[in-house]
Amino acid sequence: MLLTLSAISFADADGSMSVELTDLPRLAFDELGLQGLALQTSLLKGWDAPRLDRLRDAGDKAGCPCLALIEDTAQPLGSGEDGVAKEAHERLDRVLQVAHRLGCSSAAISVADPGDGRLTEDLANRLKLLVASAERLELNLLIAPRPGLTETPEQLTALIRKVGGFRIGAYPDFQGAVDSGDIDAYLRGLAPYASAICAQTLGSGAKARDSLRACIQSIRAVGYDASLALESRNESDPIKAIAGSRETIEAALQVEAS
Repeated sequence: MLLTLSAISFADADGSMSVELTDLPRLAFDELGLQGLALQTSLLKGWDAPRLDRLRDAGDKAGCPCLALIEDTAQPLGSGEDGVAKEAHERLDRVLQVAHRLGCSSAAISVADPGDGRLTEDLANRLKLLVASAERLELNLLIAPRPGLTETPEQLTALIRKVGGFRIGAYPDFQGAVDSGDIDAYLRGLAPYASAICAQTLGSGAKARDSLRACIQSIRAVGYDASLALESRNESDPIKAIAGSRETIEAALQVEAS
């Protein structure tokens, strides 16, 4: 399993980074032993093409490339207003272009609930167009769960099946699994559709470690062996938090393999 770093772990409450993004690949590889980055689009506001290229080169040089770009604002692709949906589609198309420029293999998005919770043909068709764009760029398009339209594994997988194709999948997260009340059912439902999963630290203490181990057991039970993006939120020392998660995850993987 490939362990990577979610870049937003080093973002302060106001969105500013405590570590320069171009320094993050080296930190992730040298200090945390991680082998890739998952980047949030909110961290790239105002970046031009040359700056993106420097970040890609820094990742390649450090042996810790940019593997996934996450659009962390849900987009109203399912809106009944054509202008709103068109603007969302154009935004996500730009996200795909940036992901390609950074050398990512995946781009993750989420779909804002239009209010009625229905999987419409218009939404499926808009996603099909995005999947076609992703395929041309040799990217996987991943959909993250979100309250409303894609809140449960059943809802999200129904949307994925409705769109169809080999380049669409899921981007679930461990916090969502814990919040669902049934870690095993949640992750067993989504992991088979995922090529990347967000592995939050889930807090500190024995209970958090137990939840993290339960998440690992659930995804391994269905054969998941792709990328895990380790993410720390609101921790005073993200390096310590992520290092602790990494130790717990690696120990759980060793137990599972024995």
